[in-house]
Amino acid sequence: MANIAISNLRPAGADLFDGSESFMNDLTDSELDITKGGFTPAFVLGFAAGVAAGVAISYLLK
Repeated sequence: MANIAISNLRPAGADLFDGSESFMNDLTDSELDITKGGFTPAFVLGFAAGVAAGVAISYLLK
């Protein structure tokens, strides 16, 4: 059986973040500090409320 070696794997678009023309170089330290991602408590509560409403509606329509 043939062996295939794959090296230098990079996610699509990774080249946008490296190099001298990257927009990341234009961000200040304070802008980088406020950049966040992920789930916030408000998002989690809203998602849970939506799921609960969906379950309740599907239960009532049975």
